[in-house]
Order: sequence, then C-alpha cells, then structure tokens
Amino acid sequence: MNTKDHIYIGSWKAAEPNDIILFHAEVNYTNVHFTDGCKLTIATTMKKLEKRFELCQMFFRIHKSFMVNLQYIKCIESLHSEDYVEMKNDYRVAMARRRKVAFEKPVKELNT
Repeated sequence: MNTKDHIYIGSWKAAEPNDIILFHAEVNYTNVHFTDGCKLTIATTMKKLEKRFELCQMFFRIHKSFMVNLQYIKCIESLHSEDYVEMKNDYRVAMARRRKVAFEKPVKELNT
C-alpha cells in the first residue's frame, strides 16, 4: 500500500497515514493525534481503525487504548517496571506487557 493513500478514519473523514501520530481509544470513540498538533475525536472504534490501517504496516497497537505510528516513535522507556513509548509530539503512551515482544520486531525492522 502506498503511504500517500487516504484511509477513512470516520464515516466521511479520510487521512493519510503519514499525517497521524497515534490513536487513543475511549470506549466507542477514538482520538486521532495528527503531526500538525491537531486532535480529532471520531465515533469509530479502535478495532475498526486497526483493520483499516493494517495494510500500510506503519501502525502497531501497543495497548488496548493506543495504536502508534512507528515512524513517530522518539524512544521507549521503562519506569517502575512499566514500559512507555514516547512519541515525537512528546505524548507518552503506556505499553501492555504482553505486547512488548511483538512490538520489538517492527521497531527493529524500521530502524534497520
């Protein structure tokens, strides 16, 4: 899939994957954080967004509430036995312990 393709994030709203830093789920709504600093709340579940964005292989769901764009990861931190991913917009995202091992593979591939 070409990363310049638009993908529908809401019923009528489409976005380019490169323009999105992360998704943050809150029940049946999702907050979309864009590279330009804007934030949009949409009435689409994270599960639907995960299916829509799986082909572009730029996103990884690191927690039940967070899906991040691998291109915008600043660093991975451990604090008090909890792992966090810090994004380039200085947003710190919690990482689920059981997703850590699966997350390491795409991050290594991106950095090579």
